[in-house]
Amino acid sequence: MTTGRPHRRRAFSLVEVVLALGICVFVLIALIGLFSSGWRTSRESEEQIRAANLASRLIAVRMAAPTTGPSATDGIPFDKLSQPYGSVFSGTDAYVTSDGAVSPNLTADAAYRMTCFAGTNAETGPKLSQVYLRLSWPPQATAALANGWYETLTYVPLP
Repeated sequence: MTTGRPHRRRAFSLVEVVLALGICVFVLIALIGLFSSGWRTSRESEEQIRAANLASRLIAVRMAAPTTGPSATDGIPFDKLSQPYGSVFSGTDAYVTSDGAVSPNLTADAAYRMTCFAGTNAETGPKLSQVYLRLSWPPQATAALANGWYETLTYVPLP
C-alpha cells in the first residue's frame, strides 16, 4: 500500500557542488603557492651553501700558502696580498666555475661572478692582508641585478 507522500531522495544541489569545488580550488591554489615558495627557498639555500663552500676553499688555498701557489687564474693571486688594499683583478670582477677555476672573462661554464679586494692597509699593517670576497650569481648579472650572493671578509697572515 502506498502513502500519499512521494518518496524523495536527498542529493546535493548544484549550488552546494559549486561551493565545494570552489573551496577545493582555493585550498589547492594555496598549497601550490606554498610548494613553489618552498622550492624557491630550497634552491636559494643550495646556491648560498655552494658559494660559501667555494669561497672557503678559495680562501683556504690562499691561507695555506700566502706567498706562493696558484696564479691569478687558479684563485686569489698571492702577489696582491702584500700590495696596498685594492681590487685583485685588473678589471673589477672575475668569473669562477663551480670547481673553483677563475677566469678574467665570462665563460660558458662560469657559475659565479667574483669580486675580490685584498691587500694591506694602515689598520692591518704589513704582516696582515685583508681579503674581501664576494660571489654572486648568475655570473652574467651585475651586482645590482644578481639573484643572490655570498660575501666574506677575512685576514691572511703574511710572513
